[in-house]
Amino acid sequence: MAKSTKSNSTDALDAKGAKDAKDANTLAANELDWPQGLLNSAGFLLNRLGRRLRERLNLALAPLQLTTQELGLLRIINEHGPLTQQSLGKKNLTDRTTIVHLLDTLEERQLVVRTRNQTDRRSHLLYLTPRGKKTLSRAIKITEREQADFLQPLTGDEWQGVRLSLVKLLLHHEQT
Repeated sequence: MAKSTKSNSTDALDAKGAKDAKDANTLAANELDWPQGLLNSAGFLLNRLGRRLRERLNLALAPLQLTTQELGLLRIINEHGPLTQQSLGKKNLTDRTTIVHLLDTLEERQLVVRTRNQTDRRSHLLYLTPRGKKTLSRAIKITEREQADFLQPLTGDEWQGVRLSLVKLLLHHEQT
């Protein structure tokens, strides 16, 4: 069975050891037919890959009737809950109107429950329901498989290098 063009491109980068960024950019620009400047743009590269991964994850999560945005909220509630809608929005960098809409959907599907906050009656605390916990567990397994497939062109060491660099950038920019 013949390898696809994408595999050949990845193999060519691996053969060069990806040590020559100029050669990697030239190969990618030729294969993808993009201007060289885009391949030097962190914003373009991060956005493009983020979009591709989000598309794949949303397709994979569709049988659970869950989006990546909703999954993110379930993960935050699971790890930091109970918490208020305002805290959830802040942690997820999501405005109040969007949070309310997303939580309405999750609550209708019985994945999340809002209860009156006993210490501040103006707010509600968010909890995962048993159904929400089960859905979250299934969704995490699905996303882990999709992520592994998405990252398949990278070695484990390459992914760890990328991951650590992204975490470093995140830490820097979340503190500013």
